[in-house]
Amino acid sequence: MIMSNQNRDAEYTMGRSEEETQRLIEQSQLYDDVTRRFLLRSGIAKGMKVLDVGSGAGDVALTAAEFVGH
Repeated sequence: MIMSNQNRDAEYTMGRSEEETQRLIEQSQLYDDVTRRFLLRSGIAKGMKVLDVGSGAGDVALTAAEFVGH
């Protein structure tokens, strides 16, 4: 049976333990200031489009979205 993307579970393909989820949250908090300074210095601004490829759990993409206004 072939499942469409609409029917697939939204879980991470490789699975993730509660401990791993907590580690990713703590890592995001630890690097948040550095990430924001990096994005600020990179010249990313409102209205720009940013492509985030393979950077992990998505926290960098969410921060970049704040910079571009999405």
